[in-house]
Amino acid sequence: MRNVLLMCLLLTGCATQMDTPEKRTHDFYTFYLTAFVTDSKEDNLDSPKMREYIARDTLFRLQKIFYLYEQEIIGSDYFTYTQDYAAEWIPDLSVSNAINSVSGKVVNVELGVGHEQKQQLNVYLRNEDGKWKIYRVTDASHHFEHYIFDDRAIAAAQRYAASLPSP
Repeated sequence: MRNVLLMCLLLTGCATQMDTPEKRTHDFYTFYLTAFVTDSKEDNLDSPKMREYIARDTLFRLQKIFYLYEQEIIGSDYFTYTQDYAAEWIPDLSVSNAINSVSGKVVNVELGVGHEQKQQLNVYLRNEDGKWKIYRVTDASHHFEHYIFDDRAIAAAQRYAASLPSP
């Protein structure tokens, strides 16, 4: 009985050490939007900061797509679904309570996009290496998602890039 109680206390202690999905999402977007508008390069896909917040497979896929010449899989920033962003919009960031999904949690994020308008995103997180990490982002405002998980679309983009004259 004492061992069971000790195990429960240990598990409770471990659970309190992990940030919540909401906090991780808010921390990521605060960092990311600031880096995005200042061109600090901390938001590059291979940066240590991005590896801290984004799931390995997602980073791998984004890097693969990013380096394809003339790819049409991602037409805007993957994490904001915008072409650019303004520093004065950052305070308008809001993150909802997480809800359960099949592979982890989903958090609704609202980004200010000027003129008192909001961009709504669904941000999917899963536990990776003891941390909540973002593995998928969808544009809830326009019911749209970039095809980064579509292996056929990536293969078609690779074939197309290979058929073009080198830049």
